[in-house]
Order: sequence, then structure tokens, then C-alpha cells
Amino acid sequence: MIKSLKNQLVLALGLLVSVIGVVQGVSSYQLSKTGMSALLDMRLEQVAARLRDGLADSLPKNPARGTQDERDVVAVVWKPGEALPFRTTDPSLHFPRDAQPGFSGVDVNGEHWRMFTRQEPTMTIQVAQRSSIRREITQEAATQTLWPIAVLLPLVWIAVALVVRRSLRQLNELGEEVRAIDMGHLQPLPTVGVPTEIAPFIHSINTMIERLATSIEKERKFIADAAHELRTPLTALQLQADNLAPHIYPGNQERFQELRKGIARSGKLITQLLRMARADAPMNGAPLARVNIADVVTAAVADVLPIALSRGMDIGAEEMVNAHVRAVETDIGMAVKNLVSNAVRYTPDGGTIDLRTRRDGDMVWIDVVDTGPGIDEALLPRVFDRFFRANPDIEGSGLGLSIVKAIAARYGGDVTLKNRSDGRSGIVASIGFPVEEASESVPSPALNL
Repeated sequence: MIKSLKNQLVLALGLLVSVIGVVQGVSSYQLSKTGMSALLDMRLEQVAARLRDGLADSLPKNPARGTQDERDVVAVVWKPGEALPFRTTDPSLHFPRDAQPGFSGVDVNGEHWRMFTRQEPTMTIQVAQRSSIRREITQEAATQTLWPIAVLLPLVWIAVALVVRRSLRQLNELGEEVRAIDMGHLQPLPTVGVPTEIAPFIHSINTMIERLATSIEKERKFIADAAHELRTPLTALQLQADNLAPHIYPGNQERFQELRKGIARSGKLITQLLRMARADAPMNGAPLARVNIADVVTAAVADVLPIALSRGMDIGAEEMVNAHVRAVETDIGMAVKNLVSNAVRYTPDGGTIDLRTRRDGDMVWIDVVDTGPGIDEALLPRVFDRFFRANPDIEGSGLGLSIVKAIAARYGGDVTLKNRSDGRSGIVASIGFPVEEASESVPSPALNL
């Protein structure tokens, strides 16, 4: 089954034109044969008329046998009361003298002939031609009518393919625009110059985009408002807990510390929700700047360095390239820091975390490689889902990677997460952004801490 609309149209139109061309060719062939046969009959009549008008006397009385070309017509003139022909162009051929006037078919010397007989008071004129020669002449003439169709049909197929391709070009362009639609780019499709047949389809897509944008905006606003509303009471609760700390009896300290940890976890969750809302929010003309990727990586390492050192981790950045991206620096910093924080959270004490940057075409990539336990391959497709946690035993909100993905999409980048393939356990988390300008890979001092 041909699933391509373009191929279906080309095949349907091409077959339609081919069928019409074949029918036209067969019709032209038959009409040409009929016309040529009529023309040959007219020729026999004209020869008979000229013989009647005095040309008969110019025929030889005793022509030598076999001197006439077989493609020529044969003329025989009979006189009343004579047993032999008065004149003939081929004495070896004996046509029946009593043939009916007009056209008839006769067999002479093992060949079939088309003969025209004309009865006059003073003579009988017979003009004949071999049927095989007539078929040959008519077929040659009819075949000539097929050459234009044989040449034009391939050209018509090419023309149909080009016309269909050109007609569907706008659909391909619309498809590219639809493919570019995501949560960060919910722009309606253009309707100017759209063909009438697909205008309802475009209108439906734009309506869907409007509804989706409204739904996402409501969700984003709810998350932001809820986080803002919850931040104030949680902050007050945290202050009250701090004030109560000196007055808690020693026997209740353990439960009181659990309470404080719960308040702290709630505060972190609210902070992540606010970051998620900001990452999902449209740019709205936010000022962009040239962000040095090396500086962002260095800052991300410095932020988690105290925790890494306290757990005996070896964390460092190397294989750095000199590249810049056009973005809000805090967004890029937040995305890289989330990846590094995830690596620190899931890597056991004494593990290793390596950061490196690399160029791939017009993208600059930041790789964060750890020596943690890795992730089940079946769970990898869900790691960017909101509130999804691959390991529930490790503290976290399940929003960090969702924030990273939203920031990457916001600037036309991408983010991937996969298990290491070098024989060691761990994760390779990579985020890439379009490079603002070409840069050269330059060695930079390795940052090993």
C-alpha cells in the first residue's frame, strides 16, 4: 500500500493519463488504418476513372510477365465479346471478368486481392491491389501515429510528478512548521495563500494550538500562583520551627528534626515548581546575552563543590571548547547545574563526575558523566516526565530534568540521557544549544577538584 499522498497522486494521475493516452493511441491507430484503406480504395477508383477517360489505350498490349512491381496496382481492360483482356499490366493474373461492379475481394494465384470493377458500355475496367500490400501500407501509416504517444507518455509522467511535487510543496512547508511546534513555540500556522482544500485543516490545527496554549498557560499560572502562595506560609513555618528549636525537649528532638526536614523538602519542591513555571514561560522579550559555556560549566562545578568534597567525590571539567550561545545566562546556568546536581545526588561517595564540552556541527554540547548505578533502560524514556523519579529512595522532586528539557527547548536545543557504553556503570547526561558563532576548540586548563 502506498502511504505517500504524493506518490498516490502521481500514480493516479499518471495512470489516468496513460489510460487516456492508450485509448487515444488505439483510436488513432484504427482510424489511421481505416483512413488509409479508404485512401487506397480511392486510388483504385481514380485509376479506373483515368482508364475510362482514354488511358486504357496507352497500356501495353503484350507486357512481359513479372515486369511489374508487386506493390503496384494491376489494371485489366475487357472489351465486349472478347475472351482475352484488351489491355492488362500483368498477363499472368486472370481476374474474373464477371465480377460485380464496385469493390470486391478475389483470390488469384494464391493471393487475396482488393479489386474495383467498373462497367462501361464499351469496356469493363478492373483495378486490383494485393491485400497483403494494403495491410502493410495501412499498418506503416497507422504505426506512425503511435510514436508521439510513446514519446509523450514518459514526459507526461515526469510532468505529473513535478506538478504534484510543486503543488504539495506548501504542505511540506506547513509540515515543517507543525513539527517545530512545542510548548515553547505555540505559534498558529499562517493562513495567507493557503489552498482552499486544506484551509479547514489549517484552521483546525490553529484552533487546537490556541486551546493547547490556553491550557498550558492555565497550568503554568496555576503552578506559579500555587508556588508563590505556598512559599510565604512555608517560610513562616520554617521561622517558627527555628524559633522553637531551643525549646524542644531532648526526647522530641528526633521527631522535630524530621519536621524541619519535611519543611525543607517542601520548600525545595516549591522552588523547583517556580523554576519549572519560569522555564515553561514564553520569552516575552527577555534580554539575551552571549553566554560563555566554559564559564557556566565552571560555575556549576563550583556550586556543588562543597557537597562533592564532603562525600569524597572527584569532580572536574576538562576537554573544554571556547563557544558562546545566545540566551539568558541564568537559564543556561540552571540547566547545567541541575544536571550536575543530579550526578552528585546519584553518584555514591568516592565516585567520579566528569564534565566536558564539545562541538557537533552548529551545536555545543555539555556532557556530564558520572559513576552512579545508571538507570533501567525501560525507564529512560520517562526520565524527562514531570515528577518522575527513577530511584524513589533518593531524595528529589522529579522536576530537575523536566526543567532542563524545557530550558533546552526554549533556545532550540536538546537534552539526552543514556547509560554509559564504556563498560562502566553510570549516566551520560548531555545538553546542547545552538552556537552563536563559529569557535575553535582550544585547550583549557583541566578543572579537577
